[in-house]
Amino acid sequence: MGIALGLGAAVCWGLADYFAALASRALGTLRVVLAFHVLATVFLALLVLVTGALDGVGRSDVWPLAVVGAIGWLSYLAFYRALAIGPISVASPIVSGYAAVTVVLAVIIAGERLSGLGLVAVFVAFGGVALASFEPRSAFAGGISGLGVTFAVLAMILIGGFVFGVSYYRDELGWLAPIFLARGFATLFLLANAGATGDWRFPRLRERTGLALAFIALVDTAGYVSFNVGTEHADTSVVATASAPYSTIPIVAGVLLLQERPVPTQWIGIGLVVAGLVLLGLAS
Repeated sequence: MGIALGLGAAVCWGLADYFAALASRALGTLRVVLAFHVLATVFLALLVLVTGALDGVGRSDVWPLAVVGAIGWLSYLAFYRALAIGPISVASPIVSGYAAVTVVLAVIIAGERLSGLGLVAVFVAFGGVALASFEPRSAFAGGISGLGVTFAVLAMILIGGFVFGVSYYRDELGWLAPIFLARGFATLFLLANAGATGDWRFPRLRERTGLALAFIALVDTAGYVSFNVGTEHADTSVVATASAPYSTIPIVAGVLLLQERPVPTQWIGIGLVVAGLVLLGLAS
């Protein structure tokens, strides 16, 4: 069940990535991240009111999730910036390496065990991230793709921390409260960010764009729900591994629909990321 729910998270996050990339290119990174966070927080608040999910939350539980929310704020800005300026088919597999980060944190902080094969898998995945991040023409020319993969690597590290942080408090607070609090704090940070930069003003949205933002909020949040419920049935490292192949959806969409063409070394890197995550699943 944990693996199935991890795969459910993968489908949700893969769909969110593709539509977020298109929306970010049209509206700008901060506007898209802010809009879908506000919508997601409203949706989660309704669930909290119906379920009473915050009844068991104490003051000492709030500040750690505020830190997790700050990580979420920065991770989404980095990730959506990568999707806006770089190829989706390269940015997403790099960010999917977050699973390795989450697994490492689960081993170090939560005390989960990682076998020898698991360690090899983590190194293979990180090696794949390095290759997928290297596009020779952009690296030597200082091109925009190089900047895109830099944001993608940063997002990979931060999202790994955010996903672990949200799941870490699931045993103590249940599956919903950590998601709501982390996302709520991330939204507050985004509102302050937008107020400081003036990016809170939105152009007149077309109906299709508004629906896309609502869809991103729904599927991204559903991914976290699926992930956190999955950790009730399996270790965080197992669910994280099962969720990592979400990048398959934006890779296929980027190549088939947006005519993106990763160079051979990047294809090898993408393959290593996937191979490393498969090995990690076997090791788990």
